[in-house]
Amino acid sequence: MLDSDAVFPDSLIVLFERFYRYGYLVFGGGQVVVPVMQGELVDQTGLLTAEEFLSGFGLVQALPGPMFSFAAFAGGLSENHGTITRQALGALLGGFAIFLPGTLLLFCVHPIWEKFKSLPWVPKALAGLNATAGGLIGGALVVILLGIDQSVSTYVFFLLTLFALMSRKIPAPILVILLGIISWGLSLVL
Repeated sequence: MLDSDAVFPDSLIVLFERFYRYGYLVFGGGQVVVPVMQGELVDQTGLLTAEEFLSGFGLVQALPGPMFSFAAFAGGLSENHGTITRQALGALLGGFAIFLPGTLLLFCVHPIWEKFKSLPWVPKALAGLNATAGGLIGGALVVILLGIDQSVSTYVFFLLTLFALMSRKIPAPILVILLGIISWGLSLVL
């Protein structure tokens, strides 16, 4: 793999390459690339803190549309050492680059898809890819859980949130806002 950091140091080209790569790694949902993004943006490069990464990831869950909007957040925040213009460019490039592989694939595959999907092995292959994506999303959950504060209160908060989501009585956007307010309030008290 090309070490884009060495070839283009401190460049928006590196940011574009990263998010383009995240975009072509996705199959089955944007959550699949969360561990890769966290590994690169938080653990390897330190462009984002773990708190910034998880806060952005949580915020995006409350927004309508695909999880890919997280790329714009992460792209802009990864350029936080620069000017506001550079941050805006980072957000635009991150959002654009992560969508580009899927868009290109759509234009390239769509003309032949009707003929291709009738091949007998294609439905089985797609079922296998979907199962793999489910496993990768489960792996992403483990990576995220290992990256958070390992206290009892964190796990209680997580389980209560999971229960609230599973009950479906509270819409996810409302729950995210509510939990943000509760978390902020607890940070003032504790």
